[in-house]
Parts: sequence; structure tokens; C-alpha cells
Amino acid sequence: MNNHPPEKQNDNRYNIRVLDRAFRILSLLSDGKARTLQELSEGIELSTSTTFRLLSTLSFYRYVQRNEQNGQYSLGLACLELSQAYYESNDLRRVALPELETLRDEVKETVHLAVLDQMEVVYLEKLPGLHAIGLMGSRVGGRAPSYCTGVGKVLLAYLRPELVRDYYAARGLPYFTPTTITTLEGLAAELDIIRRKGYALDRGEHEDEVRCVATPIFNLRGEVTAALSISGPAGRMEPLDENCEMVQQAVQTAGTISMKLGYNPAAKTSIR
Repeated sequence: MNNHPPEKQNDNRYNIRVLDRAFRILSLLSDGKARTLQELSEGIELSTSTTFRLLSTLSFYRYVQRNEQNGQYSLGLACLELSQAYYESNDLRRVALPELETLRDEVKETVHLAVLDQMEVVYLEKLPGLHAIGLMGSRVGGRAPSYCTGVGKVLLAYLRPELVRDYYAARGLPYFTPTTITTLEGLAAELDIIRRKGYALDRGEHEDEVRCVATPIFNLRGEVTAALSISGPAGRMEPLDENCEMVQQAVQTAGTISMKLGYNPAAKTSIR
């Protein structure tokens, strides 16, 4: 994962070096995997002595913690406290949550709320379905590729096409499953369909057995600010193209959330 926001990589005039390095450590640990001093040192491309000093300070303030048995470092309790404060102050999540809960209770499948950050999906909320689903990799605070997830494709569809094209022309479209879109032409065609229909379908493009219906959430300015999805196993969700009732439920819920955020359905949708 890239530990530097793409738009900031070439503009570090105001960066404070020690803070930059500390945040790189936290970004590296944000995937939930504990790491040794050596692994962190290699990951942020600093000497072990410099990395150790940074970790000592982060440990003092409880942003990282060290397992005394194996010497590995992971995120500390202060990160959880920050996360909780973020969720409690996040207007989007607060407004959306009651509607997401109602939707989950109606469809009985897993419901997500996600935003786009650095061209990746970040999950703000995940409400597990009332049926067993087996393994699903999404988690609150977790990231996923945008081009092969339902919520991600919805969020990409309302960006300027040249922005999407340039980004993936430089980075490629890695293969995950037999249905993953792996060409720029295929992705552009898919995003055009999503804009015209107003929703996206994920046919196991990131996780082979998971199917998804996703819809955009608009803000006061008519911009797509988030996306919601209904996700479940292929056996219950298929055939996606004929699951009109579930699509309609997702669209209606996203519309209700959008209007609560101040969106006027009669206004022109903005492409960012």
C-alpha cells in the first residue's frame, strides 16, 4: 500500500520530517498486521536506530504497542480512541446509520457504507447480514481496490474519466478473479453503464463468491460523497441482473440518505 497520498508526494514544502516518518509507521501498521522493528525499518526505508526512536515515542503516547513475547509492534489504544472520536463526529455515518440498519433488516444481507480515499475504497460502516455469509474480507476502516468492488466502481463513475484513466494507466488493473475488469477500455465502459443506470453490480470481481449491489450517495453540492452496498454470497444474490427489488431498495435508501445530507434530486449531478 502506498503510504503517501498521491497528490502530496511531490509537495513536501511544509512537511516536518519526524512527523512524516511517524505517520509512515502508522500507515504501515494500519493494515492490522503486527511487524518487527526490522520489518518496519525496511517498510519505511529508515535505519533501525531511527525507527526504534520513533517507535519509542509512539509507544509513549500509546499510538503503537509492543508485544513483549515476540517483539512485534502493532497499533495502540490511542488509535482506537481517535477512531472512535472520528466515528462519533462523522456526520455522514451518523446520518446514514439508521437508514443502513433499516436496509440491513429488510434485505438480511451485509450492508456497507464506503468513501473514496487516494482512489481506494475505505469502509466507514459494515452491518453484518442476518444470514451466515462465510468469509468476507471487508472491515470498518479497511481498504479495498475501487475498480473491482461495487462501492468502488460507483465512486469512480462520478470522477472525471481522464482522472480514472490516468491513475490506472500508471498502476494497472491487477487480476483477482475471473470476472475482474483488467483493461482500461473495460473499466471505462463499466463506469459509463453505472452512470446511466445509477447503480453498480459486483459479480465476484474482488472476492470470487461475493456478489454486491452498490449505489451512490450525494451531498448538498450534488457530488457523490459516498456509496452504500448490499453484499452477500452468490447463492443468495444471483442472478444479480434480475434482482430488481434489491437494487430498488439500495437506490431508495441511498436517495433517503442523500436528501438528509441536503441533496436536491432535481439538481445537476457534479462530476469531480
